[in-house]
Amino acid sequence: MNNKMITKSVRITLAEESKIVAFISEHPYLQQFSTVVRAAVWEYITANQRLQTSLQRPSFLWDYDLAEGDIHAILNGPQRQRLWLVARILEHGKWDEVWRYVSRGQIAYDLPHLRLPIKTKQHWAYAIRQWRG
Repeated sequence: MNNKMITKSVRITLAEESKIVAFISEHPYLQQFSTVVRAAVWEYITANQRLQTSLQRPSFLWDYDLAEGDIHAILNGPQRQRLWLVARILEHGKWDEVWRYVSRGQIAYDLPHLRLPIKTKQHWAYAIRQWRG
C-alpha cells in the first residue's frame, strides 16, 4: 500500500478570507492549531450555516431556491406566476406558512383559478365557506 501524502488546494474568495480572519480573531485559541484543523473547523461552520439556510426555506419550495423577497414579488406579480405559487402554498405549505404568505381573501379570490387536486381544492373551498360564516 502506498502511503503518500495528498495535498489539495482550496481557493477562497476575498469575502470568505475576511470571514475566516474575523472568525479566528474572535477565537484566538484556533491559532494554536494547524491550518488543516482551522480549515476543518471553518468547513464545519459554513456547512452548518448552509444547513440553517436550507432549513429556513419554506416547505412548499423544496425544489426552488427563492428568497423571501422573490416569494413576495411573485405573489404581487403577474397572475400566472401568482396562481402557480398560491397553488403550491395551499397544496404543500405548512399551516403557518399558508397564513404567512396568503390571506383568506386572496385564497377565496384565487381558488377558482388554481390548478390543484380536486380534494385539495374542495378542502379549501369548504374552509373558506365556513370562515365566512
